[in-house]
Amino acid sequence: MVDVEEKKDLLALRLLIARAAQKDSLNWWEDDSLSPAGSYLLERLFPADPVEAGRKLALEAAKNRYEAALSSDNAVCHLFHLDNSGDIEYGLQGIRLADIPVPNEPISTADALQEKLIALLGPKPPFQIVGERANRCIEISIKSSTHRLSALDLAHILSWASLEGQPGHPIFPFIRHP
Repeated sequence: MVDVEEKKDLLALRLLIARAAQKDSLNWWEDDSLSPAGSYLLERLFPADPVEAGRKLALEAAKNRYEAALSSDNAVCHLFHLDNSGDIEYGLQGIRLADIPVPNEPISTADALQEKLIALLGPKPPFQIVGERANRCIEISIKSSTHRLSALDLAHILSWASLEGQPGHPIFPFIRHP
């Protein structure tokens, strides 16, 4: 990932899914880092930069939930772990999360999340669900592509697959590394 805008789009997707997962939204896991209740607390705990702190906490909570569900299987990639080399995460360092737009209002339905995904990156990309695995994980297969997918393409697909979750019941989409 070289392009700064692509990096910001990837982080925006991650933050969007983390925002949808908040307790005041689809309630996929115990986290209030991006909600008004969390903001109230973060302003008192991190007065220098509560927005940045909240976004970092939300991304860390999301990553931990995915890794717990997938049992840290290194043979798969998911929205919060797109490569085994660490190159993507390294490339995202230095981007200020507080500069990335994140919805303030709750995202309480799959339709609302779908609208946000369309606004961010356009229509649903082609993929198919191979099947549901343990711990509410779903394996995704990418429909035939003539070119290698970028990290942003993978993130886009994995974000759309999150729509398979229901309020209070997250789904953890993943793709097997070739």
